Amino acid sequence: MWLLKKKDDNALMPVEDSSSDKDLEKEFRAKHWVVIILYLIVLMIASVYLHKKLPDPLAADKDNSHFSELRARRFLFQLSNFGPKSAGSEACERLTKNHILAELEKIKTSASAHFMISQQNPSGCFDIDPEFTICYKNVSNVVVRLSKDGKPNRLAILLNCHYDSWPTSSGGSDDLASCALMMELIRLLAHQPNTLKYDLIFLFNGAEESCLQGAHGFITQHSWRHVVRAFINLDASGSGGRELLFQAGPGNQWLLNSYLAAAVHPHCSIIAQEIFQSGMFPADTDSRVLRDHGRVPGLDIAFVQNGYWWHTEFDEARRITPGSLQRAGDNVYATLLHLLNSPYLENPAEFADQKSVFFDFFGLFVVFYSEGVANVINATLIIVVYASAAYHFTKNSDVYMTAVINYIIVIITMLAVVYIMPHLTLLIWGAMPWYSIHGLVVLIYAIPTFWAGTSTMTFLATRMDQTKKEESAKAIEKVHLVFFATILVICTLRGIASGFIIALILLQVIESLLPLATEWGTIVVHLIVSMPSYIMGRTRSNPELLIAVVSNIPSFVIVLSLLPILTLTRSNRTQEETKLIKVTLQPFGCVSSSETSADVCGFFQPIRMMQHANRLFYNKDNGIRVRDSQLYVIAQDYRGAEDIPFIDGNFTEPKCQYENNLYCEVPLYFPVSNRIPARYVRYRSFDDRPELPATKINLIHKEEASTRLNYDFSVQGSSQISIFIIPQSGWQIVNCSISGPKPELSDEPLFIFLTCNGVNCGDWMFRITLKRMEHSFYRSSGPDPLHAQIDNRLVSKNVTRLIIEVDCAATEATIHPRKCGALTGARKVAFENTSIVYLH
Repeated sequence: MWLLKKKDDNALMPVEDSSSDKDLEKEFRAKHWVVIILYLIVLMIASVYLHKKLPDPLAADKDNSHFSELRARRFLFQLSNFGPKSAGSEACERLTKNHILAELEKIKTSASAHFMISQQNPSGCFDIDPEFTICYKNVSNVVVRLSKDGKPNRLAILLNCHYDSWPTSSGGSDDLASCALMMELIRLLAHQPNTLKYDLIFLFNGAEESCLQGAHGFITQHSWRHVVRAFINLDASGSGGRELLFQAGPGNQWLLNSYLAAAVHPHCSIIAQEIFQSGMFPADTDSRVLRDHGRVPGLDIAFVQNGYWWHTEFDEARRITPGSLQRAGDNVYATLLHLLNSPYLENPAEFADQKSVFFDFFGLFVVFYSEGVANVINATLIIVVYASAAYHFTKNSDVYMTAVINYIIVIITMLAVVYIMPHLTLLIWGAMPWYSIHGLVVLIYAIPTFWAGTSTMTFLATRMDQTKKEESAKAIEKVHLVFFATILVICTLRGIASGFIIALILLQVIESLLPLATEWGTIVVHLIVSMPSYIMGRTRSNPELLIAVVSNIPSFVIVLSLLPILTLTRSNRTQEETKLIKVTLQPFGCVSSSETSADVCGFFQPIRMMQHANRLFYNKDNGIRVRDSQLYVIAQDYRGAEDIPFIDGNFTEPKCQYENNLYCEVPLYFPVSNRIPARYVRYRSFDDRPELPATKINLIHKEEASTRLNYDFSVQGSSQISIFIIPQSGWQIVNCSISGPKPELSDEPLFIFLTCNGVNCGDWMFRITLKRMEHSFYRSSGPDPLHAQIDNRLVSKNVTRLIIEVDCAATEATIHPRKCGALTGARKVAFENTSIVYLH
């Protein structure tokens, strides 16, 4: 090649350079890629920083002019220190509830607004779905109403939290943090009567974890329920961090608009809402009951980070990130003030409703536009992309066909890596090594896929006609845009608002800036990956493939956006292949380098539950067939029971006593056998029994008809009893007096879980009706479970003894709390009496 050199007289003249064109091209290429990589790294660091950034906790002032995390945190610690507080337990019904009441009384003495406190103990039944009936007795609710003048018919906004906890958890984040937040809001608003254009009702409900009973009791029975026009539900599926608005509605866009307009540190996304409403999220909130039984719209806000602490002993107040309460308090406080001045509460039906696209940019600002606007934007981008691609394809079809083939090869290669990596992960690490360290998702799944795509394209570039590289780069860029435009077409036609991500990528059509796509691809890491990684550890199916797919969406976006540049880049094929193999295998070095690497790396955070149960098996003559005492260990994640360190030969897989019993006589806390397969459960027999009142089932009356049998039973025992009603072959259960008529033509067993609070709450009476089956018969879609509400004695000596034998204390002191976490939490889990009734 030729360069310009200076002669002695400073004149310029062309001279031939001794270095080759290829050497200079390499130098240019290296600098070019360094800039791109540094650019992406800076974007990633900035996005992680903004994602984790929280405001400083504020102290209280005398004027109560702002939300104070420090004051709310003191109250939170006081509640958390009561330990596990299942609904009906002493910790829940006496200690926690009385402390909430005492704090409310203190605030009331100095309040200038009209301040009313109501205690409620409702009982009732409702269906979660046609095959799952919930019944409860005397659950506890504490309700506060703030009003400007105390008029009973003033419209109101409801705020809801629950102060009960999962049996294995003290409930620091789920949901005492929300209750502490509400208490601080009451403290602030009790001194601002002039801001109360509408009333505010604060519901501290004492029975959420036992299937949403407290909220149901309020919205169906409390005298204040009729004035509620909107709600804000505060909950948690993680611990600390940025709270997320993950659901709004149904309908009533004005509610979402209030949050978007007022929230100081907004964190919301239509992606989260569509994920939750799709059913991928294995949980439910009080919003469902308030929506379905109260016909009230609302906002669902929850802490979602650090999900591996959720429902374990490690969900403690001290683990909540400093600043997270301040952030959530500022947002809810500002949203409330905005709603109190909203004209929509008077007649919300008069205002037009529409679906919208919304997402925040790392809490700095919110992007929001209607679905109609989104459809116009999408259609414009799709038409422009298709028209441009069609025009260029007709002019140079050979180059474009080659580009299409190369593009497909890259995608297939990356998909192959996405498919292979979960299997390698299961083989070397086991399931879910990323659950407590989300960054491992990038290391295990994203990086190998990224290198597979870039290496494949650089290899294909070497086989192109070098005289047409520029045309090939433009062609593959057009193919890339057509591919994403096609995805956008599907999202638009199916009404998937999350397709806005694709629209953002296609904005380069207007801007003509390829790096814009890679920039959005980097930002999409947090928009897409964060929500699934918090929740997928709690699914029954293997989450690895889904996590691999979701985590690689940004990799696909970035790699496919860089294909035109890779086309112009010449590379050494052997070096690229070596890099690919090295990067792919590097994540597994931590494990293979040491026998104890799993502990040293601290990757695993299993969730476990332990139950000590007395079991009684009754035959059809009302005689006791089996009486025993079993300690059950039930895994709560995909890793299963075999992964628990102390599981040995003394623990075996449950063996069903009866053929027609989906629950296999396991005392499940909820009748969800479809989510807890056999490999999740191990049990061990004990000679000594938990100190519980003896369970007695008495047949009061039996009535026979031509095709039906009616059985009237009385049950006495502890405040937590599981009963399985199993019909003999040829008979089906058609009615249970507790839950109402059953689906016809089913020989499935009936699961009844009787739990309660109060005097003589362990005494029950109910009727079971059987019907002889006809000649034609088919199974229903599943069992018909029944559930009702909980015990106040939560400590089993055998469980505690087992904890001492395992002695996790030393391990917990040296390792990030993972393996010992759920085990030590198990000593506080509820135990129960289980009875099996075989009817004929």
